[in-house]
Amino acid sequence: MTENRHGGDIYAEDLPAEPLDFSASINPLGMPEGVRRAAKQALSGCVHYPDPTCRALRQAIAQREQMDADQIFCSNGAADVLYRLLLALRPKKILLPAPTFAEYAQAATLVGSEIIRFPLQQSDCFAVPERFWDAVTAEIDLVVVCNPNNPTGQAMPKWLVKKGIERCAATGTRLLVDECFYDFLDEPEQHTVADGIIGNPQLIVLRSFTKMYAMPGLRLGYCLSSDICLLESLYDMGAPWSVSVIAQACGVAAARDTEFPARTRQYIARQRAYLQQGLQELGLFVVPGKANFLLCKNEVIPDLTQEMRKKGVLIRSCSNFPGLDERWFRVAVRTDAENAALLRTLRELKIQKEGVKLWQR
Repeated sequence: MTENRHGGDIYAEDLPAEPLDFSASINPLGMPEGVRRAAKQALSGCVHYPDPTCRALRQAIAQREQMDADQIFCSNGAADVLYRLLLALRPKKILLPAPTFAEYAQAATLVGSEIIRFPLQQSDCFAVPERFWDAVTAEIDLVVVCNPNNPTGQAMPKWLVKKGIERCAATGTRLLVDECFYDFLDEPEQHTVADGIIGNPQLIVLRSFTKMYAMPGLRLGYCLSSDICLLESLYDMGAPWSVSVIAQACGVAAARDTEFPARTRQYIARQRAYLQQGLQELGLFVVPGKANFLLCKNEVIPDLTQEMRKKGVLIRSCSNFPGLDERWFRVAVRTDAENAALLRTLRELKIQKEGVKLWQR
C-alpha cells in the first residue's frame, strides 16, 4: 500500500480515536457556520449531478476577486487543479525551489518533466532570494513557487513575485504561484499577485478553500488565469463532475465570507507567536514562518515523529522534502489549549530522554 506522504492521516489503526493532529495545517477555528449551513442545505440537491463547470461558484469567486468568471477554473482540491495543469502544459523542464511542497515534483514526474531544483539556504531561513529568478531561462517551461512556501512558511513580498512575472514574460516561461496559504498571512494583500492576472497570460495563481475554511474533507480548489484556452483545456484533463453539489455550495458561502479570514488571521498571529516561543524554549530551531504552521529542526529528541505518535500527537515529518532530512518537522498552529498540549508533550519527551542519558552515564 502506498505510504501517505502528507499530513492529516488520522485513520491509522495504531492511533487513538481522536488524535491531536498537528500534521495538517487547517484553520483551528473550524468550519464557519455559514459554510456548515450551506453544506446541510445542499443535501437535497444531491439527487442531481453537480454543475460540471461550477457556474455559481465561479461567479462568487469572481465577485470576490473582482475578475471575470471565465478566468477561474474549479476542481476537486488544489492538488487536482495542479495535476490537471501539468497534464495540460506538459512542461519539459520545471524549476522548483527546494524545499517546497512535494506534490509539484510528483505531478511533474507523472508527465515526464525534468525537475530543476534551486536549493534554499537554512542560513537565510529558507527564504526565496531575488537571484532565484536568474535561474529562469528560455529552456525552463514552468516555474512553480509556493507563497507562503510549504513547509517553510516563508512568504515572498509582492515586488519579488512581480520580478518573477517579468522574468517569465521575457523568457516565455509559465509561472504557477501557489497561494493556498496566502490568506493566513498578516497582510495577504502585500503578497498575492492575483491582481496581476490581467495582461499576464503566462501567470497562473492556485488557490484552495481547504485550509482557511476547514473543509479538507469536501475537496475544493481553483486557479486563476487570463489564458482562457488553458482553463478550458483543464476540463478535459480529468473526470467530469469533479466538484460535488455540496462542495460547490460550500464554496459559494466561503467566497462570500470575508469576515472569517480576518478574524482567523488575528487568532493565528497570536498563537503562532506563542507556539514559536515555546518550541524555541525547548531547544528546537524554528523557522520564523508567516503562515499557520511552523517548520522546526529537532536535534534534541530522537525518533520524535514516532515518539509523538505513541502519545497520540501527529506532527508532519519533513524528511521527504528535498533539502530537508529526518531532523525536520512541521507543526500546524492550533488552538491555545492544543498548542499548550503539544508543548507539554514535547517537554515530557525531552525530560524523559534527558533522564535516560543521565542514567546511562
